[in-house]
Amino acid sequence: MSTIDTRDAIIKVARKLFAQQGIGNITMADIAKAANKSRRTVYTYFQSKEELLEASIEMEVKKISAATTKVAMSNLTPDKKLIKLIFVRLQATRSIVRRNSCLHADYMFIVEHIRKSFDAKEIALFRRIIEEGKKMGIFNTESPDLAARFLHFCLKGIEMPFINGIISKNNDDKFVEYFTENVILSALKYTGKTVATNECIIRG
Repeated sequence: MSTIDTRDAIIKVARKLFAQQGIGNITMADIAKAANKSRRTVYTYFQSKEELLEASIEMEVKKISAATTKVAMSNLTPDKKLIKLIFVRLQATRSIVRRNSCLHADYMFIVEHIRKSFDAKEIALFRRIIEEGKKMGIFNTESPDLAARFLHFCLKGIEMPFINGIISKNNDDKFVEYFTENVILSALKYTGKTVATNECIIRG
């Protein structure tokens, strides 16, 4: 097993243990045993379980980034990309938070620390999509950069209520569609223009 594979294997085992029992109830010895590794091997890669926790959350955040990037690079029209990207992002974040519910404040504190890089990438993705839409005549916003930042902070604002089920009321599709069409697309001065993609003709 390569160095990267060994490190990832340890992270995955630790992530599962943390999610099930919480960081306070797990020791490095527990992680080594569950990963079928020696304590020396685990300490070669991580100096503490807190460092392991951060690595495990970083792995989770990278999954969200990969999922949203895939949507951004798809053949959908920019307006459809935004709707799908917002849905994927909110659903993935909620899934991760709920899976790690035992970690409570520890989890959210580390997420905010790690997300600084993720947030910058997300804003860049939004800017790319908005610029694409502006060139196609789908969006009429004056500043794609400001619009991308507005979109990002709007998402952060509804993130926790969405995760806790306060605003979606078990109808995530309808909420995301309403939020995107009435808040995001409206702010981008959505024109509803029909454009051609490699897959089909889509009317916004």
